[in-house]
Amino acid sequence: MVSRLINILILSFVSLGIFKASASELYKLGPGDVISIVVYGEESLTISEQKIDNREVIDYPYLGEIKIGGKSLGQVQDYISSGLRGDYLIDPKVNVAIVKYRNVYINGLVNRPGGYEYEPGLTVQKAISLAGGVMSKYRRSAKAYRTKSSETEQYKNLNSNQLAKEFEKNTEIEAELYQVIKPGDTIHVVASFW
Repeated sequence: MVSRLINILILSFVSLGIFKASASELYKLGPGDVISIVVYGEESLTISEQKIDNREVIDYPYLGEIKIGGKSLGQVQDYISSGLRGDYLIDPKVNVAIVKYRNVYINGLVNRPGGYEYEPGLTVQKAISLAGGVMSKYRRSAKAYRTKSSETEQYKNLNSNQLAKEFEKNTEIEAELYQVIKPGDTIHVVASFW
């Protein structure tokens, strides 16, 4: 009886939107993402494609530079709506959407290392497949490690042997093949020492 009551309460909260969190609200924008901004009925305020640069800002008519790095689509949409409301428009209808996600990167012992366009639901295994798979002579000993976009700086000056040793020490970042990755992540495929 108690578990049934709890389930009813949870369903009520979800239907009321209290626990509602869509994927677009969880995703945080960053350099390399391409977004569109549509203000319905206002062609001069509509931007079909805007790439976010390393400064994580965009220049928007009437509002100037807007810092959008680390913000969700909804937060950017709300900011633009409230900025335009009153002085420029009575009730602006704004929609901000992802046109193209930032790349994921697959480095190391794969046949075609490099940057690949992110797709929602992309796993470590699928990302390695995009890069042509693991080189045949390393298939038995290769391990994959995932670093988030915020962590890549600390590994960028290491050669492949140093990288493998560093990853062996830090097993927390070893990636499971079916682990879902995010835009901006880097998958490092290195030969295991063991």
